[in-house]
Amino acid sequence: MAAIRNHLVFGWLALISVAVGFVAIGQANSASKIATFEQINVQRINVVEPDGKPRVIISNRKHFPGLYWGGKEYKHHARDTAGFLFFNKQGDEVGGLTFDADKVGDKWGASANLAFDQFQQDQTVGMMYSEQDGKRAAGFKVWDRPNASMEPAIELSDRAARAATDAERDEIRAEMMALAKSWGPQGERLFAGKVLDDSMVRLADKQGRPRLVLKVDGAGEASVEFLDEAGKVVRRIPEK
Repeated sequence: MAAIRNHLVFGWLALISVAVGFVAIGQANSASKIATFEQINVQRINVVEPDGKPRVIISNRKHFPGLYWGGKEYKHHARDTAGFLFFNKQGDEVGGLTFDADKVGDKWGASANLAFDQFQQDQTVGMMYSEQDGKRAAGFKVWDRPNASMEPAIELSDRAARAATDAERDEIRAEMMALAKSWGPQGERLFAGKVLDDSMVRLADKQGRPRLVLKVDGAGEASVEFLDEAGKVVRRIPEK
């Protein structure tokens, strides 16, 4: 009888062990998609859609991505920063938050930018801050962009980033300038902020030329200036 009882006990223990094992495996599988951490150190995080297209990328300078278009990454000839990038359903970059600062000896510079892009184009609204050796500018900006896809410009930028010589790079940049010119009028239409000691609102025409400036300078003097196409003040209130 003792032998039979021992076999029953071992049998029940084996059965319970198997059941517990299945429960543990089930819990592990159900929890495998969610992880909780108190801290995490990482150089880059990619948030992607089920098809692999990026939606948000958070990165340091070393691993900061190039330009994305249709989910494909292109090299960028001028990007050297860190922060966040945002993408639409097509996998195109649609804006971001970047920031940086550096100091060498008694020289320093800093910048921070939050910008949002027009569909298939460059930034159309943003908040900007820049500083160079204590000379600061900060404000809100709005740009005009053409109804044209950025894809040709992105491909040229990729070629410029991969160019083997400065001469080749300069030729590609000339192509980029010609392409931008072919798109027609574009540029900054509105700035509201501070430049050096002046707070101002600056309104521009479709070519990006300032035509009306409302300003309070560092001495507290308020003024309204009307400018012509060449940037010359044609009327000022109050008159000097």
